Amino acid sequence: MKSKIKALVVEDDLQIQEEIMDVLQLLGHEHDWAESQQQARDLIEQNTYQYVLADLEIPARTGRGFANIEYGKLLIEQIQQINGRGITPVIVMTGHHDKGLNMVMDLMGNGAMDFISKPFGDGTTGKSLPQVIRSVLKMHRKSLPKGTCLGDPPKPFEGGILAFYPNHIELAGETILESQHPAPGNGWLILHALSKPQKNGKRPRLSAPRLAKAIDPSGQLSDGAINSCVHTLRTRIAQILLEESRLTVSRNDVIANKGKGYHLADSLIIEYHDENTCHSEPATHTPVTSSNTTSTPYTTTDNSPSPLTERQLWILDQLRNGMQLTRKMVEDQFAIGDKQAKRELTGLTNRGMVSFIRKPRPGYYVLKTRQKRQT
Repeated sequence: MKSKIKALVVEDDLQIQEEIMDVLQLLGHEHDWAESQQQARDLIEQNTYQYVLADLEIPARTGRGFANIEYGKLLIEQIQQINGRGITPVIVMTGHHDKGLNMVMDLMGNGAMDFISKPFGDGTTGKSLPQVIRSVLKMHRKSLPKGTCLGDPPKPFEGGILAFYPNHIELAGETILESQHPAPGNGWLILHALSKPQKNGKRPRLSAPRLAKAIDPSGQLSDGAINSCVHTLRTRIAQILLEESRLTVSRNDVIANKGKGYHLADSLIIEYHDENTCHSEPATHTPVTSSNTTSTPYTTTDNSPSPLTERQLWILDQLRNGMQLTRKMVEDQFAIGDKQAKRELTGLTNRGMVSFIRKPRPGYYVLKTRQKRQT
């Protein structure tokens, strides 16, 4: 199911709320309402929004105190602190008075991307609200890598890390299987069998009968059951990567079968993880990176090659430029959940490449080398 663009609207005027609601319905955008600076901040911390439409003159708390333009200004600053500067575009709504317009000009360099005067224009006598929203989303899209915005076409899967953990398996940072109790499922056993290197160090190529015997020596598993399970596994992987990472996975992109038996695609890099360590298969396959990635290869602290996901390469690029990166910024950049973002960052932390600075809250990540230079 295609995700919809979602906005946070900060406005305590009921008449304006109705007009905004009609516009968002016309655009097909979902939205949450906030009527105060405190309520808006709580929603920003708990949810992901593609943009914020904010009145400047709002109260500090819902139902308590008077509206003040300073609370709107404070909210815009807090959005940058929570999500990262420039990650979530803000459209400011303001009345026709010099104080509000002058304030907007200051905020345009401190988080706000555009503004619109109230009452809204109709597109001929003043900017209309739909025009401003479309313009801001278009400008913001240009500032982000292709494929990271809602509405962008999915990118073809070009390989990635297939990581085996004690209780789950990940592909390109997304969990594709979890271990079942009391016994693992056939999909779990198939991926493990195909990843286990042979004596010559190469990945196995197993026909359906050989694969059935590898995962069930009793001989009770039929060739048809193997073929059906592989089909189900391919479909599951394709669906997860399309929904979570907007990647299109073709039939042979992960589990290939080109007349020589089932085998893992050469574009995959295999990693094995236990509770505390991570190691890779012997380097008999050339690591594949995205054609859009311009980053140079990174290595672990012992100078051995370390295959990284595209997300991790992006994280390191931002940190090399001095950004203090939060987990929320990674979630918004790739439209992923907090668990996936945490796995990407934890992987870099475990490699000794980044460090987490806990204060001030909610904390942020820096390059390990950058932290050492500062101390």
